[in-house]
Amino acid sequence: MGNLSTKIIGVIAALLIFISLYLVFGYAQIESTMLEVQKIFYYHVSAALTVYLAFGINCLFSIKYLIQRKSNDDLLAAAAAEIGLIFCTIVLLSGPIWARYAWNTWWNWEPRLTSTLVLWLMYIGYFILRSALEADKRKLYSAVLGVIAFVDVPIVHFATKFWKSEAHPERGAKFDIAPSMLYTFLVVLAACIILFTLLLIVRYRIQTTQTRYEMIQQKHLAEAS
Repeated sequence: MGNLSTKIIGVIAALLIFISLYLVFGYAQIESTMLEVQKIFYYHVSAALTVYLAFGINCLFSIKYLIQRKSNDDLLAAAAAEIGLIFCTIVLLSGPIWARYAWNTWWNWEPRLTSTLVLWLMYIGYFILRSALEADKRKLYSAVLGVIAFVDVPIVHFATKFWKSEAHPERGAKFDIAPSMLYTFLVVLAACIILFTLLLIVRYRIQTTQTRYEMIQQKHLAEAS
C-alpha cells in the first residue's frame, strides 16, 4: 500500500475521530440511568470489537506463517498483536471506570472481565516470548502462541452465555437504544477500525524496514569478518 493510500487512511481516521468526539459529547442522547458516564460505552465496546479484529488478524497470519514460513506473515502477525494489545489495555482501563458507577466497584471477577484480563496477559506473554528467543524460534513459537491465545477471544465474547453474570448482560440480549446513540456507536466503531488499520500499516512498515536493516548489517559484518 503506497504512501498516498496511507495518507488518505490517516485523514479519514482523523476526521472520524473528531466527528466521533462531537457525536459522543454533543449529539448522542444522554442515557437516563448512568447519565454522562454511559458515554464510556462508545469507546469501551468499540475498542473491544477492535481487539477481536486485531487478534483475529494475528491468528490468521500466525497460521499462514506456520504453513508457508514467510517472515512477512510473522511481522504482520506481530504488528496486529501489538496494536491489539493497546486496544485491549484501553478496554481494561475504561471498563473499571464504567464499573465504578454501574456496580459501585472498580473491579470484580465476573466472567467477561476475568477472561479479558487473561487475554491481555496471554498477549503480554506473546511479546515476552518474542523478546526472549532467537529469530527462527521466535517466529515459530510466537505463531503457535498466537493461535492458542486467540482461543480466548470467543471465550471473552460468549463469557456471559457460558457463565451467568449479573454485571454484563447476556450475549444476544435485546436493548432499546435511541437512534442517536446507535449512530454514534457506529461512527466510533468505524473510527477505531480505521485507526487500527492505519497503525497496522505504519507498524508493519517500521518492522519490515528494521528487519531489512538488520539483514544488511549482518551481511556487512559477515563480509568484514
